[in-house]
Amino acid sequence: MHSGWESRWRDPKAFLNQDASGTLHFPGFSPEAAAFLVREREIVGIGVDTLSLDFGPSKDFKTHVTVLGAGKYGLENLANLAQVPPSGALIFVGGPKHKGASGGPVRAVAVW
Repeated sequence: MHSGWESRWRDPKAFLNQDASGTLHFPGFSPEAAAFLVREREIVGIGVDTLSLDFGPSKDFKTHVTVLGAGKYGLENLANLAQVPPSGALIFVGGPKHKGASGGPVRAVAVW
């Protein structure tokens, strides 16, 4: 999902976009969109240019639960998505195995 959020990368305050109570605000996949993609499309994973698959103020992380619970992967903080065409690209994702962690770094390369 190219939201354009990566334009805030060099400004940590703008990238986190915290309000006075500490709640983060940024775009993400809605739980309904995640459920649709898992049920109705042949996805292997989803990716975003923000901090999370879920929208910033999410408390229940339903998008994570839906996508990861279906055995799909989720990529966060992707860069240069504006350069990738809306369709026809192929993404290669490589990453080391992580023991005792919920995630870690990957190298993601799109070609078209």
